Amino acid sequence: MSSYPSIGSRWIDESRAPLYLLSFPTDPTDELLLEMCAARERWAARARFPVAWVCDTTNLGNATAKQRRILAEHLEKFEPHDLAWNQGSAIIVPNALLRGIVTAVFWVKSPRFPHQSFATRNEALAWATQRLQEGARASVAKSP
Repeated sequence: MSSYPSIGSRWIDESRAPLYLLSFPTDPTDELLLEMCAARERWAARARFPVAWVCDTTNLGNATAKQRRILAEHLEKFEPHDLAWNQGSAIIVPNALLRGIVTAVFWVKSPRFPHQSFATRNEALAWATQRLQEGARASVAKSP
């Protein structure tokens, strides 16, 4: 059993915590998107440890303007946690359509945490894992 608090979203794989894999479904409803955002926001109130994220947009067919706004607003609410604890977010965007969706969200709310886009899950996982390890080494180096 993990010592990390559960997020409780079916979209988020917590099996590698503190590395989290968020996979967007093909056609998310506004309600399900809001549910995922709320779960992350509740989790952030309890999660006081370095984390890294892999956000996989591979299966996402589209995101409406409203859904892009929901995500941007969520990033705004989640920003204090990201600034304090997020070592990096790797975003899987394997094609131009998905890069456009991510660009549109980031245009509304530009992330202030380390992030990078990748074409494949393996590349994204490797980068996020490295960021998490580097953050852990930096924390140990700062300790008295």
